[in-house]
Amino acid sequence: MLACGVPAPGLDAGGLDAGDLDAGRDGAVRDAALLDASASDAAAPDAGELAWTRVTTADGARLEGELVATYDHSIWWWSPADERTYALFDPRALAEWPDDRSLRFVSSLDVTALDAIARPAGQPTYREAMRGAGVGLERVPLDGVAFVITGGERYHLEENGYGDFAWDLVVHDDAGRSHSGDGLVNTDYYAFEREVRMPVGGIVVEVVSDAPDVPPGPADLDAVNNLVGVQVYGGYYVYLLHLRQGSVPAGVTVGARVETGDLVGLVGNSGVTAEPHLHVVALAYDVDADPARTWSVPAEWRDVWIGARRGTLEPYAVPVGGQYVSNDAF
Repeated sequence: MLACGVPAPGLDAGGLDAGDLDAGRDGAVRDAALLDASASDAAAPDAGELAWTRVTTADGARLEGELVATYDHSIWWWSPADERTYALFDPRALAEWPDDRSLRFVSSLDVTALDAIARPAGQPTYREAMRGAGVGLERVPLDGVAFVITGGERYHLEENGYGDFAWDLVVHDDAGRSHSGDGLVNTDYYAFEREVRMPVGGIVVEVVSDAPDVPPGPADLDAVNNLVGVQVYGGYYVYLLHLRQGSVPAGVTVGARVETGDLVGLVGNSGVTAEPHLHVVALAYDVDADPARTWSVPAEWRDVWIGARRGTLEPYAVPVGGQYVSNDAF
């Protein structure tokens, strides 16, 4: 089993500047038991649609937005608790950094009511707004055909909010195996030392490149991930983890701009991992958190070939575990 997991990062006014990150799971999770569609101004969302939600807190404050995620603290690896965090998106507050307040994260411990209400007229959905802001993945970061081990499920949900929306990518042979031989060394794995290219352009906000690669086997939750993180727009970031020790190019430094397709390293087996793979995640900065932190958030892949066996070209897609993805037809 692959594994990814990390503590909270440190942040400054320009974005992330320290720490080891991880994340995973696309799609929103509604807490149906708390959504009250019987309120006088409430409208139950259509099937498959996300609710525009009003959150009332214990101090009487109210927040409104699209409920795009619910993070379950009870299954976290570190400090599990009987608590949920709700992510509310309001497109009216989407802006360049540091003014972006489009995503607000609210603890269930502070919530007295969570009501489904009508979406304000003319307001885009989260996905529509993210497309407009260019927050997403414009290409698969590995050339050739990659296999999605995990698309935001299983152990990713245990990673303290960094793992609810993310993907783990490996490379398979024709028999559907990720490695040759007995798989006891990193060089047995087809993904190991594959080139990693930026899936979206942005400003580099964090680089870790000197952590050792670990041998395949049980994951060490304290291990350090080599990574590259970029700020895409406002408080939204894309991170690539588990890079090969020393493989990040010299020009990929904090403050530099990288473009879609730029080489940013090689697949390794550094950090919280059980075999060589690439971890891909979108993150959003929590403006209210103390200490500062980010949360993994839903993201789409653009113009990707995707399928369980034979791929079809999709203008927007969210890969899930068990699918293959590629920039080219397969």
